[in-house]
Amino acid sequence: MTAQIGQMVRELLAGDLNAYPERTKALDEQGWNAFGEIVGAAFYRAVAQMLTPQADVAAFVAAAAAPYAQTPVAIDPSAAEALVRSVLGDDATVGQVLEQLDEPDLARIELVLLRRLIEDGNGAIKVDALVDSAQDEAAEFSGEAGVS
Repeated sequence: MTAQIGQMVRELLAGDLNAYPERTKALDEQGWNAFGEIVGAAFYRAVAQMLTPQADVAAFVAAAAAPYAQTPVAIDPSAAEALVRSVLGDDATVGQVLEQLDEPDLARIELVLLRRLIEDGNGAIKVDALVDSAQDEAAEFSGEAGVS
């Protein structure tokens, strides 16, 4: 399953992110778990690679969110900022965010931010390598490691 979900993540990162609701509507609980694990691992790696604790997180989030305002993938800036800050070591507000968001909302926010990190990276972040690595982590976590 992680291979199929990984492909979906690649397609969403490379294609039209506004297709997120349609592309993910058939996911069941197990599918959402795998999707969330892959997106979360990719998000964590990309933030850690591209941003520093001194980064202007609010400006980054605003730039990432702007293209998706008033669309099905619009994000809550305060939640997005808390997620980024948690990766950078400031987890003071992320607990409240995680309590309020379900897996689809969390993954949507992380995908929007990932798209911006990939764009800002000017090729430093390779989508296939990022998703492959995240997919491997998710497969290990789910017990699918070594399963084709």
